[in-house]
Parts: sequence; structure tokens; C-alpha cells
Amino acid sequence: MPVAVTASVLATALAACGTVEQLNAAQKVSKAFGKIGDGKSAGFKLSIDATPEQIVAFAKATGEKGADGGLDEKSAKAMSGLSLAVSVSADKPLKEIEAFKNAKGSTANTDLTLDKSVRVSYVVADRNGTPLLEYRQVDAKGYLHVDAKGVVKLTGEDPSEVDAVSKDLPPDLAAVKDVLAGKWVELDLQALADEAKKNDGKKARPSAAPTADPEAAKQLLNSLKDVLGRTVTYEDKGKKDGTEHIWMSAPARQLVDELFKAVKPVADKFPQQFKKFPSKAPSDVPDRKVGVDLYLKDGAFSSATFDLAQLADKVEPGVNFPVKLAFDKSAPNVQAPADATKLTSEDLMKAVLGLAAGPGAGAGSGLAPGTAGGPVTAAAPLTDAQLKELAALGVPEAQARTFNSVGMTFEDIKEIAKEG
Repeated sequence: MPVAVTASVLATALAACGTVEQLNAAQKVSKAFGKIGDGKSAGFKLSIDATPEQIVAFAKATGEKGADGGLDEKSAKAMSGLSLAVSVSADKPLKEIEAFKNAKGSTANTDLTLDKSVRVSYVVADRNGTPLLEYRQVDAKGYLHVDAKGVVKLTGEDPSEVDAVSKDLPPDLAAVKDVLAGKWVELDLQALADEAKKNDGKKARPSAAPTADPEAAKQLLNSLKDVLGRTVTYEDKGKKDGTEHIWMSAPARQLVDELFKAVKPVADKFPQQFKKFPSKAPSDVPDRKVGVDLYLKDGAFSSATFDLAQLADKVEPGVNFPVKLAFDKSAPNVQAPADATKLTSEDLMKAVLGLAAGPGAGAGSGLAPGTAGGPVTAAAPLTDAQLKELAALGVPEAQARTFNSVGMTFEDIKEIAKEG
């Protein structure tokens, strides 16, 4: 949906293109983006298109990981081809979903977390397309799958460490074992939301966030259209195998400066969207024209490729780091996986804390969270008085005991409650 939001806002501005020579290309792009929400499903895939050799050369040219660009080939190979795929499916065309309509000017605040008409999938995969991390949301249920060994292998470590960690986990961290074993686990999002509301009720509720003024939204949209219309240019690169190629470019520093000037006056009127808007425009944006290759298939957006090397301080000939965003208007419907292990909120808490704690952490293990396996004094059991104090801070007894079971002391839990 964030991709659709960006595309939708951009599409409304393209018609403001100023020159006759660019009008045809701009109209093609506008219509292509406008078709994104026509179907009941859509898929977006953001991937690192750079080869391992390109990644190493880019790191060396930009001084990443040290002045000499000390990125080894093994790490570069692991990075090359990494991707994040997002699929959205619904019972009606996506453009009729509130979040999509909001992108076109509405100021309504819509939470789709528990919208059963919308199903979403996120997949992080390696260069071979093997899923490393998957999350699906179907009918107010969340489903998580992790290839722990694949993730460990990607970082250059020994996958057998996963088995060692799983073997040392205590019985009360069975949920962590399921995650490490690569099993699908199921979360009841409605139950989690209800519990969150219940816990929030024990704290002083903050005042409701102010909604944006419709006039301010209109002013912002018109300002963005004006900036994009004056700074963005389009060049039709022709057609090959039924795919149209359009080069869209803009002077980077000018574009950023003008967008900042357009948003800054109304940023405080959009508290949710611009929580920490900077006091000045970024100064490290290169003073040169940068662009993106857009590809259209049958009049619809197909993919876009952007070379990150364009943003480097010094662009050396032959140094490139392409990333690609592909769009699939006929993505398969997102479905719930079969045989997922159900997790309660307590199981989830233990799983999260257990994974964060590291090998051997848990009730009776004598290890503290974050240790690599060295024995330390286990956290002292919480007293009734401490449980009562934590409850007053918004931490239910069951949750407090879960924290305590993985080695967190009363002071640790109290600190978390205060920060929350």
C-alpha cells in the first residue's frame, strides 16, 4: 500500500507537465500509475538488482565499511538479489479500499490492521527466491514463518548454531523452538488488539490526535503537483517487445529543496504523517540530475529501476548499484498457511524475549537476556507488591511474569513500562 500511495500522489501531479514534447510521455506514466488499483490484487517486489561485483565496486567507490570499501565478496553475494515482496488482495478493487482512497486526498485515519476484506503478505527472499521471512495477514490473523538457518547462513555464520540454540531452550520457550524449526505460527490479531486496548485503559490515555484540515490537505497536494510539474521531466525511450521505456528525471537538490519548502508550512497540520519533520532540508543531496527508468506493459506500470550510485558524492564511470521495483497486477490471492501453530499473547511475548535473549536464556537457565551463554544469577522472582506496582504502570501480571521468566528483573520491567 505505501507503494500505491506514492504512485497515486505522483500520478495526480504528472498532468502538470509543462512542455508539449514531454506531455505524451507524462500522460502515459500518469495513466499507468492510475491503473495500479484497478484489480482486486497486486504485487510489488523491491530487489537489489546489482551483481556482487557491482556491490563490491560501489562499496569501494563510496567508502562503505571503511575508507577502502572493505566489503568482501561473500557479503556482496549475499546482498545481491535480496528482495522484499508485498502482495495485497481484497474482495473488491484495491482503489475502493479506504487506504487507497485516502492517498488521493482524504484525511480520514483508517486502520487496516483488522480489516478482514484486505489480505497482505510480506516475503523477504534471497537471490534464489528462497523465502527467509514471511508474514501474512488473513481474516484478522497473522501468520509468521522464519527460515532461521537461511538467515544465519546469509550472515556468514554456521547454520548449525540454530540447532544448538533450539536444543538449549527451556520447555516454556516452546514457541521459540517452533519459530527456529521453521514452522508457521499463527497470531490472533484481534485478541492482541483487544488486550492492547485493555492495557492502555490502565494508563492515562493521551488526548486524541488532531485530524488534518481538509484545506491543508488540498494546499499540500497542490504544492506537490506544482513542484513535480516544474522539476520532473520525461523522455520516451521507445518500445521493445511490447514494453515501453520512459526516463523520468529531476535535479535532485532542487527537487528536495522545493519539496521541503512545500511541506514545511503545513507539516504541523499532519501530526501523524510528519511526526518529526526536519527543521531544514538535507544538505547532502547531490547537485545533479538523477532519474529512474520506468517500464510500462499494456499501458500499465510494470517496473522501475533506480541506480543508487546517482546519489553518491562522487559518481565514477562504470560504478552502478541498481535496485528494481516490479509490479504484478495479477498477483495470486493471499491465503492462510495450513497447520500453523497457534500462539497466545503470552507465547508471543516469550518467543520475542527468548529470541532477543540469545542461547540458553529462559526460566531456570541461570542466564541473563542478551548473554552468549555464560551463567549469571537468574532474575529474582517478582513479589506481590512488585506485581501490583507493575500493574499500575500498565504491565499485567501474566506479562510481568513472562518478562521475569526470561531473566528480566523488576527494575528492568519497570523501566520498559515507563518508556512505553
